[in-house]
This record gives sequence, C-alpha cells and structure tokens, in this order.
Amino acid sequence: MSQDISIRTNLRPGDLGRIISLHGEVYDPLGGYGLTFEAFVGRTIAEFVLDNGARGQIWLAEQGDRLIGCTAIALREGNRGQLRWVLVDPSARGRGMGKQLVNSAMEYCRKEGCNSVFLETTDGLPESQTLYEKLGFAVTSESVEELWDGPRPLIIMQMDLA
Repeated sequence: MSQDISIRTNLRPGDLGRIISLHGEVYDPLGGYGLTFEAFVGRTIAEFVLDNGARGQIWLAEQGDRLIGCTAIALREGNRGQLRWVLVDPSARGRGMGKQLVNSAMEYCRKEGCNSVFLETTDGLPESQTLYEKLGFAVTSESVEELWDGPRPLIIMQMDLA
C-alpha cells in the first residue's frame, strides 16, 4: 500500500456521511445500485449507531482528505461479528487495501472474543466474493430477498474464529 494512505478508526463528525457517499459513487456505475442503494447503506449505518450503540469499530482508509476505502465490524449477540461496508475506491484497488481492511476487522473480532464473523453480500460483485473466500469466508446460505431495488440474491458468508 502507498505511503500516502492512512487508516484510522477514530470517527469524526461527517465520517458516516462520507462512507455513504463513497458507496453511492462507487456502486452507481454497476447498475441496480443508484440512490436507493445509497439510502440502504445510510439506513444500515444509522442502525449501527442508533440501534447497535456503535458496538464495534469502523476503519477508514484515506489518501489525504479523501476517503478511498472503509469497512466495519458490528458486534452482534452470541459473540458474533458482522463485517459491513467493505469498499475500496476503484482508483485505489490492486494495492491490497481491501485485504488489509478485512484482516484488521478480523483481528479486532478475535480481540473482542468473537467466535465467528458473518457478512451479507449479493450477486454482481465477484471481486468481493473472491476476496472473502480467499480470506476464509464460506457461503452459508443463499436466498432471494427484497432488497433496495427489489428481489435480489442475498448471500450470507461466515468465517469461524474459534
């Protein structure tokens, strides 16, 4: 990873909005993601703070003042972590940032005593699913659910830590 990229976990006002904005900008060209997806991400971030009490941690990768990557862990019941909002701006891909962000999240889960970590993803994101599989996640279920743009495959992956 380049020297001018830093990763921080201390959140400041505006950071949550930046995560939502990055998702909107990066996913929009993929088709089927648009404003409704951006609103969906906004809702899940609001739930993380308001309903989950921000139990977990968020990682922000920045190049100067620009957010170029992020991920988070939401701590859940039963000593489980949920991996959320894994995203690297296309301009910063190919440097191992996604792997570094997810590995930092897994290390955090181990320190917090999580027995497992799960994530939710969907079709049309083969690079993401490949990364998750390489890091040790396995598909535990696939179903069609009503998501931000209508019925869409919901893929749940999990990694056991214990």
